[in-house]
Amino acid sequence: MTDNKIIKIGTFFSGIGAPEKALERLKRENYIDDYKVQFFSEIDKNAIKSYCAIHNVDESLNLGSITDIKGNNLPYCDLWVGGFPCQDISCAGKMRGFNFESSTRSSPGWEMIRLLREVKNKPKYVIFENVAMITSKKFKDTLNLFKEDLMSLGYTLYDDLLCATDYETPQN
Repeated sequence: MTDNKIIKIGTFFSGIGAPEKALERLKRENYIDDYKVQFFSEIDKNAIKSYCAIHNVDESLNLGSITDIKGNNLPYCDLWVGGFPCQDISCAGKMRGFNFESSTRSSPGWEMIRLLREVKNKPKYVIFENVAMITSKKFKDTLNLFKEDLMSLGYTLYDDLLCATDYETPQN
């Protein structure tokens, strides 16, 4: 991904840092040389403490709420990852959607689009993660708008439904 083979990563809705654990595995299995956390964005105080302990990073790398971040202040990253909240997309939730104007718990995913527009040097790669229901007929139009925004920013899209159990994760 980079000339020096160290992937610079920034994550949003970071939780305890599952994407970073995936990069650790890729490093362990020699798919990548290394990675470096440039920043993470999390608001839950317990998740922040856990993230820092698990990944051995300082809390100063946490940028806090995605709504408070300004894109022109972000350091360059090769990769951004964001698994925005699924409560209003999941069939286990209220299914109120993630429209930009909706102010649902799932609508902050659009903040990553805003940041991609504002950032000085866009990341080479962006991964959005969410529940399978996001691809349903109910959310198709909103998802298509989301994809159109990414394409207008110069990204080529690849999307797929993945099952966690296929990746040795005890979740379906």
